[in-house]
Amino acid sequence: MNTIDLNPHIFWLIIGMALVTGWTRSFFLILGERIQVPAWVLEAIRFAPLAAMIAILAPEIFLPAAATSVTEFNLRLPNIWGGIAAIIAFYLTKKMLSTLIIGMAVYTAARFLL
Repeated sequence: MNTIDLNPHIFWLIIGMALVTGWTRSFFLILGERIQVPAWVLEAIRFAPLAAMIAILAPEIFLPAAATSVTEFNLRLPNIWGGIAAIIAFYLTKKMLSTLIIGMAVYTAARFLL
């Protein structure tokens, strides 16, 4: 039977991260009605998921797989053309299925043509 040696520093790090995560996630539940969040903060929070999605997808679309710098941008990447086509398709149709089909079709065509 193998035992896992748990470094005490890692153990306390995990416990600390769990406590901080639990505290920050339950902050507004604990305080309840005693704290009023300004309207501009609530308005800004609405854009957090979109900002996170853009931060994840933009490098995947506009940079090659092994890119280490923005200077490696290249218009011959099929990712760019598929991403642009998907953005246009969603803007015009507002339907996820057509966005996926058009984006992947343009990406596949660009892979073979570029």
